[in-house]
Amino acid sequence: MGTINGPHRVGLWAGALALGAATVLTGASPAAAAPVDVAGGSLDWGFKASFRAYVSTGNGTPPIATTDGASRNADGTFDFPAASGTYDASAGTATVKYKGTVVFSYPAHMFEITLADPTLVVNGDGTGSLLADVDLVANNGTTEQHLDQAEVATLVTTAPTVTDGDVSFAGLGATLTANGAGAFAGFYSAGTALDPVNATASDEATDPADPTDPTDPTDPTDPTDPTEPGTGNGSAAQTIKAAVAGGALTLTSAGSAVSLSAATPGQTATGALNAVTVSDLRGTNAGWDLVGQVTDFTSAGGGNIPAANLGWEPTAAVTTSTLKAAGGVTNAVSAGDPVAPGTGLGTSRTLCSAETGGSLGSSTCGATLNLGVPESSAAGEYSAVLTLTLA
Repeated sequence: MGTINGPHRVGLWAGALALGAATVLTGASPAAAAPVDVAGGSLDWGFKASFRAYVSTGNGTPPIATTDGASRNADGTFDFPAASGTYDASAGTATVKYKGTVVFSYPAHMFEITLADPTLVVNGDGTGSLLADVDLVANNGTTEQHLDQAEVATLVTTAPTVTDGDVSFAGLGATLTANGAGAFAGFYSAGTALDPVNATASDEATDPADPTDPTDPTDPTDPTDPTEPGTGNGSAAQTIKAAVAGGALTLTSAGSAVSLSAATPGQTATGALNAVTVSDLRGTNAGWDLVGQVTDFTSAGGGNIPAANLGWEPTAAVTTSTLKAAGGVTNAVSAGDPVAPGTGLGTSRTLCSAETGGSLGSSTCGATLNLGVPESSAAGEYSAVLTLTLA
C-alpha cells in the first residue's frame, strides 16, 4: 500500500519585544490570553449528502458504519467527539482533533473508504482546513491509498460564537482538495463544495450544547385556524393537509447503444451520448453528481484504443414542467467541463451536477462524444462500455 502524507497545517506563534534606550514606561499592556486546552466538544460533518445517499443504496453490511466514538446524527451527518487540541476564543483560532471512524462500503461498486479522526484548523483570518486519516481500497484491492492527517477540505471560516469561554463554529463552508478527491476514488473533482462543518470546543469534559441545532418550541407547519367555521354570515374555513413522502434519486437513459461516425487512423470519430434524465424526488434538496468513465475500446482482431482517447462536451438543462415550482425553491443543473481526446474518460469525469439547495426536480444531461483514433490503430470495429454513476 502506498502512503501519501497529506499537508499538515501548523500554526507558528512568534513574538518580539523591542527595548528602546532612555524611554519612559508609562503603562503596561494587558497580557494576551493563553490558548485553552480542549477537554470537550464535538464536530458535525457529513462529507457530502449526495455521496451518503448513493452509498446508502449499496450492498455494504452496512453501507455506512461508525465506530471508535463517531455516531450518526438524525440528518445523516456524523458526530465526532473532541479528543485534544487548543483554541483561543479572543483570536478566533483553533486546532482541535476529534476522534471516530466512518466507513463507506459498496462491494458491488468495488470500493471501501474509511475516514477517521478529523482535525479542525481555524486560522482566525477567514480560512481553515479539515484534516483526516483516509484509507481507500478499490477495484478488488488493486487500488489502495492511505493519507495520514491530510487536508481533505479547505474551509471558509467565521468568528466563533463564544459562550462562557467555550467556542462554536457554525456552517463553515467546505471545499474538496486534490488529496480529498483522490482519496474518495475520484467521485468528485477538487473544488467541489462539500457539506458545511459545525464544531464546538470546550475546556469542560462535558460537551456544550450545540447552538447550531436549536429545538423549535412550535410547529410552524400545523397552524391553528384563527376563526371558528360556521359563525358569521355565510363564511366558512377548512384546513387542508397533504402529506408529501420523500421519493428516490433516479437515473434513466434514452438508449443503451451509441454509434460513432467512421474514421480512419489519425481522425476523430464523433457521435452523441443518449440523453439521460436525473430525477431528484427525495425532498431533501441534498444535491447530486453524475460521473462517467469508459473502458478501453477493443476489436475482435485484438485492436485496442485507450479509454483516455474518448472525450466529451457535456450539456445539461432543467426539465420544464407545467406545475409551479415549490415556494422558495430554484432548480439548477450544471454541465461538467469539456474533456479533450487524449485526456478523456479513462478516469471518472463529471457529466452534470446539481448543488445542495438546487437539486430538486428533473434534469436532462447529454454530451457530444469525440474519439481520437491513434494513427497506430488497426482497422476493425471497436466497442467499449461507458458507465454513468449517480451519487
